[in-house]
This record gives sequence, structure tokens and C-alpha cells, in this order.
Amino acid sequence: MVIMKAGKVSHDVTVGIFSASSPVSATVPVRYGRGKEYLTTKGIHVVDGNLYGKQDFYRSGSMQARATEFNELLYREDVQILMASIGGNNTNSILPYIDYAYLKSHPKIIIGYSDTTALLLVTYAQTGLLTFYGPALASSFG
Repeated sequence: MVIMKAGKVSHDVTVGIFSASSPVSATVPVRYGRGKEYLTTKGIHVVDGNLYGKQDFYRSGSMQARATEFNELLYREDVQILMASIGGNNTNSILPYIDYAYLKSHPKIIIGYSDTTALLLVTYAQTGLLTFYGPALASSFG
């Protein structure tokens, strides 16, 4: 397998926030907002995924809604980085629905930790794209 790297990030950085698991933007919106504010003060443009403020019990949305949110951010040309909002559990359920073929032909930086590790590992296995076990918006910057 060939190891791929996403392109260099320009000075005009846009981060798309996805919620593949816990509904942190709904359950602790102040903390989520502080994370966005912190990144914004560093000159980073932050785009919320379409599950912002939504909750489906212990998740941010249904399995299909969470996969759709990730893929929609992936398809945006203005987003260079996809960052998890937080960890949680149940990210594994969206893995079959991620558009790995598109990601392989349009590599982006993907970063998160905890439950997001499943997404990071499968992304590497399916595409050869290096991913980053690192900060999540609310827990790391909020």
C-alpha cells in the first residue's frame, strides 16, 4: 500500500467539525462554542457539520445522518481539515458509509481521538491516507 499525505494547509484554513458519535454541540453547547472561538482566534475558519445542535439519545444522529454529515464535509472544497467534535462511542457504525474512494482521490486531514480512532484506522486501511490521532474540538479546545 502506498502511504498518502493530504496537501499542505494554506494560511486560509477551514476546519469542518463532524460529530460521528456524541452530540456534544447539543449537550454542552457552551464548551463546543468555546472550542470554535479558540480556533477562530487563531485565524482558523470553522464550519459546523449539519448535526450541529442535534441529538439522538446518546448520539448526534442516526447512523446514516452521521455518515452523511462526514461525507458532506468531505465533499466541500473549502474544507481542508475534518476534525471530530469529541469522542464517544458508536463511530464504528458509520464506517461502511464513508466515501473512501472520494477521500482517496481528494485527500484531507482527518483528526480526532477516542472513538474516532476507528474512523482513523479504517481510513488508513481503505485509502493509505495518513490520519491524526489528536485533538477534538470541544474536549481539547473548549
